[in-house]
Amino acid sequence: MTDIAHLFGSSIGVLLALLIGAFGAMIPILKDWAESNWRKRFKEQLGKAIANEKLEPEDLGHLAERWNQDRRSVLSTLRSMLAESISGEIDTLKDKSAKLRELIKWHSEREPFAELPENIGLQLNTMKTQFPASASNIGQLATSMSELYSSNKADLKKQKLYSFWGFLVGILGLLLSVASLYLALPTKG
Repeated sequence: MTDIAHLFGSSIGVLLALLIGAFGAMIPILKDWAESNWRKRFKEQLGKAIANEKLEPEDLGHLAERWNQDRRSVLSTLRSMLAESISGEIDTLKDKSAKLRELIKWHSEREPFAELPENIGLQLNTMKTQFPASASNIGQLATSMSELYSSNKADLKKQKLYSFWGFLVGILGLLLSVASLYLALPTKG
């Protein structure tokens, strides 16, 4: 026991490393908890709006953006709510199956354009209406571009995260080096 107390007492670096490790381990847990909480609150608000018959299909995008939900999680939430409506699990949604089907259909029709930048989505949507014979090809192109755009966006986010953590580790290494140099200096006295 005295060895452990001596280790912590003599080396502030070990204590800092343990604290940083504990904090680093908590980040994914807190992130997952926050995302789960946001999905739950989004679903609750969506359910209330449907039950009160105040939700129009165009409002889905605004609500999804407010609760930071991507197109896949919106579709998943709508499908989950449809299943609950059909099974009667939620009293307020028992007779709202038709509305939920309408929202799912509306969302699915616009899904390929959802992840694209607005100007590209508008141009592809315009082309789809101007050339109805090529609508399925334009939809496939939009889906492919959306997947490419989403993967590039995710890669960029990862790179930014790695850069941030690399910078943070570098600064902490520098601080620990300076602290150990300072502690290693002989004291006058």
